[in-house]
Amino acid sequence: MLHPSIDTIMMFHTACLFLLSACLAGATASEKLQSRTLETNIPYGPQSMNIEGVNVVTIGIPYGFSCTAECSPPCLYTMTLDGLTKYSNQYDIIFKTIVPSKVLTCEAKNPSTGETGSISKTLHVADGPYNASIQAPKWLVNGVKSTFVCSAVCYPSCEYTWYAGNPATSSPLSTSASNELHYLTPQYQTGLLDVFCEVQNTLSQLFVETSVAVWVPQGPTDIYMSGPTSAMVGTKETYYCFAYCTPSCNYIWYYQNKTFTGDEANVPILNRNKPLFANILVIQVEQSHKKESLVCSAVNVLTGKTVNHTMIINVADPICVLPITATPPIADSSYSLKCVGAQQNAYIYWTKNGKTLSTSDTVHLADNNVILTFDPLRASDTGVYQCIANEQGNVIPGVPYELKVIYGPLNTEITVSGDKLVGQTTLLLPGTSATFYCSAKCYPACTYVWYNFNGDIIGKNASFSFTPASVADEGLITCVAFNPITQNYTTVNTNIELIGGPKNVTITGPNSVQVGVKATFECSAVCTPSCVYTWEVYGRTIHGSKVDLTISKYVATETLLCIAQNIITGKLAGANETLDVTDTNWCGC
Repeated sequence: MLHPSIDTIMMFHTACLFLLSACLAGATASEKLQSRTLETNIPYGPQSMNIEGVNVVTIGIPYGFSCTAECSPPCLYTMTLDGLTKYSNQYDIIFKTIVPSKVLTCEAKNPSTGETGSISKTLHVADGPYNASIQAPKWLVNGVKSTFVCSAVCYPSCEYTWYAGNPATSSPLSTSASNELHYLTPQYQTGLLDVFCEVQNTLSQLFVETSVAVWVPQGPTDIYMSGPTSAMVGTKETYYCFAYCTPSCNYIWYYQNKTFTGDEANVPILNRNKPLFANILVIQVEQSHKKESLVCSAVNVLTGKTVNHTMIINVADPICVLPITATPPIADSSYSLKCVGAQQNAYIYWTKNGKTLSTSDTVHLADNNVILTFDPLRASDTGVYQCIANEQGNVIPGVPYELKVIYGPLNTEITVSGDKLVGQTTLLLPGTSATFYCSAKCYPACTYVWYNFNGDIIGKNASFSFTPASVADEGLITCVAFNPITQNYTTVNTNIELIGGPKNVTITGPNSVQVGVKATFECSAVCTPSCVYTWEVYGRTIHGSKVDLTISKYVATETLLCIAQNIITGKLAGANETLDVTDTNWCGC
């Protein structure tokens, strides 16, 4: 410490004579101030060093670090990370990829004394969580466990906390390193359930939250229908289908082999505290079948579960088609139908088999289209006839009438083996079974009777089978087709012949021939069907049953050979003939 001179003290003492106590106090204060000033000028530090900042850094987030130390005069700072040095007490970093832990070092140097100090901080690198999502089932079932999977980008690891409902008002279901939740849906759970997953980085403690809404579907149950149970042809009727269903149901209607989707009507009906939603259908009653089934099918849009409800509708039709001819509808006779029940001024038109009826020379309409007459009635007039009345714009289809024309038998024929039409003669191999079929165009169905060539009944069905064994089974078989109503009948027949031969091959012609004179020879055989013939003459082959032979030079004898072949079986048989040859010019020398 520096000390003041004597002169200075004396001057100070003289100045304070009048206020001794004050001067004494002032002298004391002045000494203290001087002492503090002298102390601050003494260099010290660095000491109490510290790096301010986090210990864990997350990829993609910028961080700042500050190095401090007690130092007089102020220290100079050097901060180093991963070989990169900055001459400052501030260090800003951002990591873009996952790297191992890094060490941030700070060195402080007293510029006056040259003394240095250092401190370091280990930085741990984390990533995420981000891109969090939940893989959830399409729906939940009461009393059944369902699995949810939470996914997120996270390093080094994440912890997952699950909530059924808002985390602010719900207790966590589980907290663990597993990203799966096996959730048992309570029996009381209905409607839409929000499931939350909170993903927290175990190192940085940063977290994100994601959620998914999953339905706990119900129904369809409590399905029923409303609407009239009786309807008149030509009228429009409205029907409603009600069902309890969450989240919702699709409705499909079935009526008279047709499918309708209907128009959804948002008409909630409260029933036992369950919202029932209605589906409306307006149908045009077009045909009468006395009783019709109207089916409503409710299908849950999520589960596909389907429940049906059926209503039986009694349909009445004031209009119908009736026959007015007393006799049965027999072909080639006259027959009439009448449209009954239409108003007198109604416009009437007819259909046949669902298509507009065309009149012709034999089909007539009379009495404002009320009467339909066939004259004469033909088999082709068979069909379903319907009269349709237009009464002041209201179209009313009548009850159809099926006309079945009685006719036949026509076009009676016999086939063998199901489809081969027989001719006047039918060839069969002995011992081989054959089935014959008799058919005819006939309504009602004809009856059939078979007769053999002796007139004996050999069959009473449309088909007849037999196995011919010998020529005794050959002969005519006849089928008679009989209409039981008209009493008309037709017959058709075929002659059965057995395939046989060749046998008894014979050559006919002269026993001798003269040189230069033409002679004719004929070959024959017992053969069914007819055989084909081949001759061997002069080493040549000649085809045909007859052959003309002219000897050009004298030889003692000439031999003829004839071979007969069955065209079906291919069997062969032959005969030969030796001829004497004469020559009037031959002297025998």
